Amino acid sequence: MLKLSADPVICRKGIVLERLVKWGAVSLLLSPLVIAHAAGLLRQERTFDTTANPRIVLSNLMGQVVIKGWDRQQAHVIYSTTSPLVSVDIDQLPLDGAAEKLHLTTRVLSPQATGVDKTVSYSLDVPMDASVEIRNNEGRVEIEKLQGDALLDSSGGAISVADIAGRVVANSIDGSIEILRSTGKIEATSICGDLRFVGAKGSALRAQTTSGKIVYEGDFMADGEYSFRNYSGNIDLFLPPSASFELNRTLVRGNFVSDIPISSHPRRRYSPSGPHVHTFLGTNVSSTAAVKLSSYSGNVRIHRQN
Repeated sequence: MLKLSADPVICRKGIVLERLVKWGAVSLLLSPLVIAHAAGLLRQERTFDTTANPRIVLSNLMGQVVIKGWDRQQAHVIYSTTSPLVSVDIDQLPLDGAAEKLHLTTRVLSPQATGVDKTVSYSLDVPMDASVEIRNNEGRVEIEKLQGDALLDSSGGAISVADIAGRVVANSIDGSIEILRSTGKIEATSICGDLRFVGAKGSALRAQTTSGKIVYEGDFMADGEYSFRNYSGNIDLFLPPSASFELNRTLVRGNFVSDIPISSHPRRRYSPSGPHVHTFLGTNVSSTAAVKLSSYSGNVRIHRQN
């Protein structure tokens, strides 16, 4: 799990590159070479019979990963490599019959492999009830239409999640995270990347970034718990006029603006981290969500959707 630093200069280019080197991902700068080697792409395709709710575990070094749910008890795997210096291992458990677990691992076969040699792109169709665990050092991760949980880790690639019913845990260092129409609990953490949530229907959401922006679009669920935290980026919540929620906010240098009227007088309490304000916003007092906003120097605004 990523741990965020409060260092406001963490996303300067030199520091980001230093961190990416530590993660073995400096080859981000070689993306033009990936295009140049596209003609030498080696494509492999395999299909596995699975249970209705298999667990898919994928570990990759560089390249795009796309996983979509479908209505078959099979996992259809397509992967493409650009060099003979890298291979893909696929293990299934149990060894015979329908797979309960598939483990896909990118292997580097030579110490001379650098940059584009390590690139593998994956495309998987899996049962809708599958759960996935993806670790992709460098490259975009896309997950769509799953009922199970999704655990996603990346150092520099963007993460996109859409129509997931299970719990979503997404972590990135320098990549953005976007989660659309999720109905399960959400935890999203980044250092330099932006976080965006649209149409969330789960009972809990926790969003944390250091210098990226946080955007939330949609309503809050009754009795839900939501936490938005950053250091220097702005937080923007776009809510319908009917939104009702109990708000706890902690701002040190940033400004707070709300287009939704405050229904009760705020209660202000000071702590070492800055002024802490507790308010109620909205009209439905009997059924409200709990919302926490925390920022050091970023601005917070609550927008009223038309």
